[in-house]
Amino acid sequence: MIFTREDLLRELELLPVWRANSALEVSLKAPLEAKQEKAHSTKVHSTAESTPKELMFAVETVLAPQESALPDVANMDWVALEQFVHGSGDINADWVFVGDASSIDDEEIGQLFMGDAGALLDKMLLAIQLQRSKNVYLTHLALPYFNRQMALIQPKLIVVLGEQVSQRLLGSNEPLDALRGKVHEFQGTAVVVSYAPSHLLEHTQDKAKAWADLCLARSTMENLK
Repeated sequence: MIFTREDLLRELELLPVWRANSALEVSLKAPLEAKQEKAHSTKVHSTAESTPKELMFAVETVLAPQESALPDVANMDWVALEQFVHGSGDINADWVFVGDASSIDDEEIGQLFMGDAGALLDKMLLAIQLQRSKNVYLTHLALPYFNRQMALIQPKLIVVLGEQVSQRLLGSNEPLDALRGKVHEFQGTAVVVSYAPSHLLEHTQDKAKAWADLCLARSTMENLK
């Protein structure tokens, strides 16, 4: 099935208010249901199934920042690591999308941004020519876990979704509407903030603002490249 940019914006309830300048064709050969598969990048079940980089990413992001030596990977208790809802996606991504606490749907499936909010996020990503796991990494702001992930991934742009998580990341008390519409910085990385998908499901009037934020993020990435 082929979707145009207009189709995607209509799904986001942004048309006829917003009109696309050009058509975007996105082939959805891999069904969105694949998002329910647990990501290999950080949820590692056995050393035999994982690359050394994946093992290091899983161990460091879960256990760091510890100054002591990391444990023997071959003898790790991987079951214990499964109790944490890790980030997921491309560990070499230029784009990182950050939410706050994991939802019940996230915890049941073992991956972030699931359920209706995750479905909306997928549409938002497609609208700016992105997809999960393709140059995109999804995570949440759980320090120091988040800091270690950013150090390992080294993204070009962080998109923060939600008021509280934006305030925490930027060390600000300003409301989200005051933080939107500008490019911030976190430890040398560009940051754009917007609404959480869960918020947009309940406040559809903010979807047009969220689209403006996505456009800002896209133009910021183009400038960074």
